[in-house]
Amino acid sequence: MTLLWPDEGDYSGQQVYWLLDGARDPRISKMVRYGELTFWCLYSGWLTPRLRAAAPYLVKLTPGSPATMAMLGNGWGRAWGIFIVAPASVDMFHIRLHCKKLLHVQTREGKRLVFRYYDPRVLSIFLPTCTHEEFTKFLGPLKRLLVESEEGARWTSFDSQAQTMRVLSGAF
Repeated sequence: MTLLWPDEGDYSGQQVYWLLDGARDPRISKMVRYGELTFWCLYSGWLTPRLRAAAPYLVKLTPGSPATMAMLGNGWGRAWGIFIVAPASVDMFHIRLHCKKLLHVQTREGKRLVFRYYDPRVLSIFLPTCTHEEFTKFLGPLKRLLVESEEGARWTSFDSQAQTMRVLSGAF
C-alpha cells in the first residue's frame, strides 16, 4: 500500500482515486456501479449501455477497506487506469471537473477528438513530452499521478509540487 498511501497510517492530508477506463475490461463498469466505493462517471447525461460500459470512472479508494482491496486485487497490473493523489482539501466534485476538462483535444485542423489520457499506455507517453506549463496545467489541483507499466511491476509518478517524473516499483 506504500505506492498509494506512502504516509504510513496518516492519510488525513491526501485522498487517492482510481480513474478507471471502462473500455479496458467489461468487468470494470459493473464492479464500479454495483460496488461499495464512491464513484462518478466522467461522462454526463444519458449513456447507451455500450458507452456506459466503456466510460471512464473516477473511484475514491479508502486505505484498507475490503471494497478497495477487492478492486485493487482485480485491476492491479492490468492497465485499468491511472491513480490520482489529491489534497484532502480538493473534493471529488472538483477533481471530476478537472478530469472532464481533459477529455477532449483539438487538432490543428480544428477537429475535436476524445483524449483517453486515463489509459496508462497513453499517459506514460504523453506526459513526458509536456512542457513545464503544459504539465502544470494538466495536473491542475492534483498532487500526483501514478501510471503503471510492465503489468504493475513498475510505476511512474508524476508529481505536481516537485514537477518531476520518477520511476517506482512495488505493489499497492
